[in-house]
Amino acid sequence: MMFHICFTNPKAWEISYQKGVYGNVEGENDQEQTLWGKVADLLAIKKGDYVFFYIKKSMVLAGLFEVTSEPYYCEDYLFEDETQCYPFRFNFKEVSAYKKYIPVSELAKLIQMGNLFSISTFERDANATFRGIRQITSLEADNLKKILLRYNPKVNTDDVKTYEEISVSDTLLEARELISRKEEGETFETPTALKLTLIPTKLKRVRDNYYISKYENALQGYIYYCIKRNLKNIISDLDLNNSIQWLLEAPILHTQQFRSDILCLYNEINEAPHFYSIIEIKRDQKITISDLSQLIGYMKAYADLKKIPFSSIEGIYISNKFEEGVTNYLKSRKDTENENPIRLIEYSTNEEGVVTFEELFVEV
Repeated sequence: MMFHICFTNPKAWEISYQKGVYGNVEGENDQEQTLWGKVADLLAIKKGDYVFFYIKKSMVLAGLFEVTSEPYYCEDYLFEDETQCYPFRFNFKEVSAYKKYIPVSELAKLIQMGNLFSISTFERDANATFRGIRQITSLEADNLKKILLRYNPKVNTDDVKTYEEISVSDTLLEARELISRKEEGETFETPTALKLTLIPTKLKRVRDNYYISKYENALQGYIYYCIKRNLKNIISDLDLNNSIQWLLEAPILHTQQFRSDILCLYNEINEAPHFYSIIEIKRDQKITISDLSQLIGYMKAYADLKKIPFSSIEGIYISNKFEEGVTNYLKSRKDTENENPIRLIEYSTNEEGVVTFEELFVEV
């Protein structure tokens, strides 16, 4: 199971709690790239996941709730707002009736102690304009549940709010088709469940023409969506076997200077992780030795932060091209420092948005 913190505002939360529906905003002038960011953010959610809700302005955290539908898109008037329909949605139910919420001061304490590190940079997030959902680890969720129990020591776990389930079709619409049809002026006033198994592409007109991902966050969202649902053989293709938790755009350092595109955690249930994979994704960038050196520096800093051996962390670079010499650089590190902490994976796609991956072999 995965845990998330969803961000909302007091007015939207009032409707969300009444109806059992979370919605993220869509700006009137959102560019296509921003829409893909919101799609990737939403599709990090899966039915059966658990969520807490951080209510901005009120500065409190409400919980705990279970996701009861696949994520969907809907432009109806559910949120009773003439300026915003909050169309990026999922349904939820209350797990325990915690009437008293967690104040932001408690969250700040957890962040300072390193016990809620996954959202430690949310106030400085460069993608805050569209990121409404952030993943947290199971251990971080346990810390939040303990605080909720401290604020609600006599809670009746059976006294939960019941909801009339909003129907969402079992048929999943590709996100790229949704965005294409929206651009043509179509509206979606009934819940339309989404999937992300194809990416938007564009033709790269250099030498041999080939297709690349149109947006980096679309490729990132595709990889996360498929990892989370074990689709497209992607866990095997990226060699992420035995990972059980995945965080989208997780902070690696206390500052905002570096976040992993995807962070994979390997651990037993209710135990601290014993291994991490930091995935960096580039849509169309030739990865250089300098890029590898920088990532290794971040990995060492993260290993120090988590107080784990450097051998318990790996970096994975995914791009469409790599500079000649990067494999020799990794071989040299293996020979001189007895470590080979980065794997290189080349992605390719066709016009239809079908993605394939190939790991570049580094002889050791």
